[in-house]
Amino acid sequence: MAGTGVPPINIEGTADWSSLSRMMNSKGIQFSKARTAGTSVKVFTNTPADYRQLVALLESIKRSFFTYQLKEDRMDQRVIRGLPREMSVNDIKEDLVSQGIADAEVQQMTSRTTKKPLPLFLVKTKMPEKLAEIQRLAMLTVSFERKKKSSEPSQCYRCQRYGHTQRNCRLAERCVKCGEDHNSTSCSLPAPPTGQRNAKCCLCGEGHPANYKGCSKAPKKAASAPKAVPTTNRTSYAQKAKKPMSTSAPAAATATGTTAQKQHGDDRLLAMMQAIITRLDALEAKMQDKH
Repeated sequence: MAGTGVPPINIEGTADWSSLSRMMNSKGIQFSKARTAGTSVKVFTNTPADYRQLVALLESIKRSFFTYQLKEDRMDQRVIRGLPREMSVNDIKEDLVSQGIADAEVQQMTSRTTKKPLPLFLVKTKMPEKLAEIQRLAMLTVSFERKKKSSEPSQCYRCQRYGHTQRNCRLAERCVKCGEDHNSTSCSLPAPPTGQRNAKCCLCGEGHPANYKGCSKAPKKAASAPKAVPTTNRTSYAQKAKKPMSTSAPAAATATGTTAQKQHGDDRLLAMMQAIITRLDALEAKMQDKH
């Protein structure tokens, strides 16, 4: 974000950059730098106002681009618990608006595996503090929990590319199932597993949907470094007992009383174990003499 908090705008195509930059200059759009990134140009505008102006310009000339959300436009996300699965999203939104959450956006959450609706609803708002004051919706006691961030890389539902989301994408639409240039919801290909045989990935060209985690073009998770296992050089009492007792000078006078007492106790225990081992060795020798 070039240190300004303003996200870059990735404009598809580099051939007409000269004319586009002149158009930006004529509109008074200021940017700190621009650089090529593959087949696109990444532009870093100076201020949020410049950012909004450039986005509006690109949309007006129907130019393909993608970007990221301004920090000031980001909405806080909370999961609503305590409502029945059958609850209407519109009813929830109306209730939130009536309680002061004017910008509330609500959607029902679905299971990742079965795709069936869950008794959980996601609300987006720039007023999380006011949301925390709400205790009831539709006369039912509810709770709001912060939505956990996914560990999976973001994938755009519009163009199927990784690294950005549908909300800020103006690239050409590509179907997640068949790979053709149309919206995924309008595709006639049956959903998996029936349509799996005819699926085609628009990212790699192989026979699978574009959101397949095993796709060769999907970002790979960085391998986590193995945890270091601490090692200690511990000697058992039996091992110590087999070693000859130290005849070195006594411990330094600076040792504390507790340390000295512990050392004395260890020495007594070692002496006892050495005596036991000596007796066992003698007993074993006698047994061998008898045979």
